[in-house]
Amino acid sequence: MRQNSREALIFYARILAEKGLVVGSEGNFSVKAKYGFWITPSGRIKQNLTPKDLVFVGWDQSFINGCPSSEWGMHYLIYQKNFKANAVIHTHSLYTLIMSAKGFDFYGFSLKEAELLLKKMAKVPFLSPGSKELWERVGEASLTSKVLLLEGHGVVAWGETIEEAVSLCEVLEKLSKFEFFKNLG
Repeated sequence: MRQNSREALIFYARILAEKGLVVGSEGNFSVKAKYGFWITPSGRIKQNLTPKDLVFVGWDQSFINGCPSSEWGMHYLIYQKNFKANAVIHTHSLYTLIMSAKGFDFYGFSLKEAELLLKKMAKVPFLSPGSKELWERVGEASLTSKVLLLEGHGVVAWGETIEEAVSLCEVLEKLSKFEFFKNLG
């Protein structure tokens, strides 16, 4: 399996769903290709997807093989603004969403690994999911950070590999879970 292939995208979509970082049809994932990118389709449960289900979005913004996620524009702008981006992952991670709702600032994690792995996490204020305003804010924020907290919505991470983008999402969720349980007492 090539690192940034459609097969890798399906593999990691299933892992993120199994770990609860997305539920049902929420979230969206993509990998860059020469003439555009492959993205998960709109309204589909991630565990059931096959490589044939992915939608191709061309750099000319044309769609092949169905209807892409309503947030395809975030992916498009991240790829356009960051030549090193080869994968984009958007999750609705439960503990990260809880901590966001509780007002956690996400720059004060207790564990030191946060400083190493999430050095420049950016926050994007709540904007309507799928809106062009959200796409544009995410695109701009991606210029300074690989990890973006969409307040009240979820997380977007991009990486030079899909493994890097997935890892950033998983680490942020683990750190958020740690803070959640630490603050219970």
